[in-house]
Amino acid sequence: MLLLNKTLLRMARGLWGWICLITALKMVSLAAIAGFAGAISAFLGQMDSPELTAAQAAGAILYALLAAVVVLISELLIGEGEYRCTVKARQNLRQSIFSKVLELDVEGLEKLGAVSVITTSVDGAEAMTIYYSKYLPGLFYSLMAPVYLFFKLRSLSLPVAAVLFACSFVLMPVNNLFRKHIEELKGDYWSSLEDLTGHYLEGLRGLNTLKLFCRDEHHTEVLQQKARQFNKIIMDVMKVNFSSFLLTDGLMYASILGALLITGRQLAAGQITFTAALTILLLSFGFFSSVRQLMNVTHSALTGVAAASGVEKLLQTDTSRPYRPDLALSREPFHGIEVSGVTFAYEGRQPTLQDVSLRIAHGKTTALVGLSGCGKSTLALLLMRFADPRLGHIRIDGRDYLSLRPEELRRHIIMVPQSVSLFSGTIADNLRIAAPGCSDEELLKALEQVRLKAWVLAQPQGLDSDVGDAGAKLSGGQRQKIGIARALLSKAEYIIFDEATSSVDMDSEREIWNCIHELSESRTLILISHRLSSIRDADCICVLSGGGVQQCGVHAQLMEQSGLYRRLVEEQEALERQGEVHICA
Repeated sequence: MLLLNKTLLRMARGLWGWICLITALKMVSLAAIAGFAGAISAFLGQMDSPELTAAQAAGAILYALLAAVVVLISELLIGEGEYRCTVKARQNLRQSIFSKVLELDVEGLEKLGAVSVITTSVDGAEAMTIYYSKYLPGLFYSLMAPVYLFFKLRSLSLPVAAVLFACSFVLMPVNNLFRKHIEELKGDYWSSLEDLTGHYLEGLRGLNTLKLFCRDEHHTEVLQQKARQFNKIIMDVMKVNFSSFLLTDGLMYASILGALLITGRQLAAGQITFTAALTILLLSFGFFSSVRQLMNVTHSALTGVAAASGVEKLLQTDTSRPYRPDLALSREPFHGIEVSGVTFAYEGRQPTLQDVSLRIAHGKTTALVGLSGCGKSTLALLLMRFADPRLGHIRIDGRDYLSLRPEELRRHIIMVPQSVSLFSGTIADNLRIAAPGCSDEELLKALEQVRLKAWVLAQPQGLDSDVGDAGAKLSGGQRQKIGIARALLSKAEYIIFDEATSSVDMDSEREIWNCIHELSESRTLILISHRLSSIRDADCICVLSGGGVQQCGVHAQLMEQSGLYRRLVEEQEALERQGEVHICA
């Protein structure tokens, strides 16, 4: 029953006041119950005594009523205190967890897993609140209550007090016999919950695909299997819980029976009064109430302890980034971005990039091309400093990336990804993510550059039009254009387009590429595109293969060489011609 988890205790800042208050209220309630038992016992013990006056009887009843009122008020305050503690714990936990999640970069999120992060942030935080609002106060109360009742009963019957006191502390190690098995089951419970949640979320995200290939029934069957496995673990936990309750309850009632036998023998021998015997009888059942409460909440708290391991893993994830402001400018600073001898590998994988060196000239357009998996998008992540290279250096205008904080760097370089992320709210809200202080005129100017101004003004609410959940009310092309407009509003000199047209229709793709070509006259662009015909006018085309840069040059130069670029262009042109023939036919 002693679940003292370091992670949970470390995260209890700001909650100890509530925990101590709840414990104190429980002790007040116990003292009132003891007073109530004493008053009732004294009244019942003297009912047949001629010495009992009406005033004494009324006083005893009044005292018992007052004690009952104190118990009622204490229980109400305990409930309120537990609620307040739960709210505070939930706020603290989720703030700590979400703050850490926001610090994660791409590499950290991939390492932990998105499903694990979601489960930890939602279900984990909820399970952990029980530890603070119920378990810790219950633990302190269960340690203090037997001591209080021992001294309360000692003056009435020392043997009875000793038996009950000893049994109350024996119950903890006895209950711990089941704890190890329950902890293992709770670990399986949490893993199974993450697995079930992940499969369910995958089904929601890919529902159209499952329907398209008629695999929804199979996915449902797998989900049912995982649900049955999760249910089996829950039932196993309940079986162990039942066994532990059976044993501990047996010990409790055996000790109470022993106390009653001792009390009866002492009463028969005239060693104690009938009033004392009644008091012992009433308090004997209450002697184990604190331990029973702790047992009831222990198994729920174990879920929080199991969740704490995931929280600990998340919180211990190193999100610090190297920062070396002392790094001086290179002796011959290059005006642009310089990648020098960069090697990078995702954890547990072979290097994606190995000894990559290239230059991206300021004011020019540089294209990165190559086969799928050659490291184009990885290089874009490094340029945005979502991850840092294992070896080598990246410099911007002569300054090493490590001499700039990530947020400072991202004022100079921005990226438009394959799929732009929009948030619930209005068009203006999503645009102002890049520039919170922008006026409506500036927003419309950016939208005009991406060919979206006329459409926005045609909407009944204009810039205040709702985009829906994650931009669900917009087409793929409109979402991408808003993403480009957002990049323009950031005023960054360097813009990376990572397959920015891969998820849009042909008309939107044509408009977006027209916009990109216009931007090339005023910004430094880094283009990553599978459609090679769209980047042939780039000032420099770098071909990546095998984790390194195989070729660099303009389109005409690369076509004169019998390298990978020429082969890719010829293959793509052949496919496009074949597609045109089929369309004409």
